[in-house]
Amino acid sequence: MDNVKRYSSFIKRIVTAPGAIRARLLKSSNLKIITAIAEIVYNIIHKNIKVPPATLHKLRKYKKVFHKLVIATPTNRKNILIRNPNCLPPLIVLFK
Repeated sequence: MDNVKRYSSFIKRIVTAPGAIRARLLKSSNLKIITAIAEIVYNIIHKNIKVPPATLHKLRKYKKVFHKLVIATPTNRKNILIRNPNCLPPLIVLFK
């Protein structure tokens, strides 16, 4: 969780950016940022982070992507996020 605290402002920038810019930010990010995003997703899946029901409904659409993200190695995580940049905007609720 140290990575999440350290890179929270950059993760917020990734989550709030438009699609094309989000993909470029993900390509340029280091593996610690990608690991921090995976930690956030892991904690949402295992209900360690409380998320509103409306957000959970939006996240269900990307359930397979998130499970792949949690299981994958850091370099593969980056590729998964670059291929699916639209799975991140529902996480904006966590960064308000």
